[in-house]
Amino acid sequence: LRKAFGGELVGKIPTHWIPPGQPGYDEAGGDAGPGVDFLKSETGDLELAKEYMKKAGYSSGMYDGGKTFSGVSDNATQQKQVSETAVAQFAKLGFKVDMKYVTRDSMYTKYCQVPANQPDVCPSVGWLKDFADPEAILGPVFNGKNILEQGNSNFSLLDNPEINAAMDKAEVVNDLAERNKAWGEVDKMITEDAASIPWLWDKQPLLKASDTNGVINQANAAWDMTFTSVK
Repeated sequence: LRKAFGGELVGKIPTHWIPPGQPGYDEAGGDAGPGVDFLKSETGDLELAKEYMKKAGYSSGMYDGGKTFSGVSDNATQQKQVSETAVAQFAKLGFKVDMKYVTRDSMYTKYCQVPANQPDVCPSVGWLKDFADPEAILGPVFNGKNILEQGNSNFSLLDNPEINAAMDKAEVVNDLAERNKAWGEVDKMITEDAASIPWLWDKQPLLKASDTNGVINQANAAWDMTFTSVK
């Protein structure tokens, strides 16, 4: 998927959800993550995937239920390439996916952020937190209480009572060290649940003139004009 999106330059392949440079990243396992086997190999592991399929009741390791699954993707060049790659990968496990390619705004507002009209797979969705805090990364995307009829960002529709309770508890921790530890544990729980699979910690290219002191805002990965200055 990363290769289809542009290769190594566009970002790192994730091992969990809180990205590098953000509070809670180290507490969630850092580069190594929590160590789940299905995110261990950067190139994927088809045989391991088939073992999981067998555990799900498919004795051959391939899906044989006969259903054609639905998908909606951004139709922009890179995003479309990623989705086409995903469809090809799903096919290796017997899944037939009818992927619809639409404009990015339609993908969100008509399909992937509307649970009543949401397809089985939305490979193009992403999330950018509003604040440099692990709650802003994980809460809106994985807490069951944040599932909305419109404008929904809990794309996996995850509503796990145990994970919800852990997030509700972590929300009110004020000590920064304890807060990062609590959310790091939440990250591990979400990763192990596998309701959604992270495939890119993307990098944001930023350009500055040689005579400026550029300061990046940790929350939105853009230039922070409050602190950026001319030399």
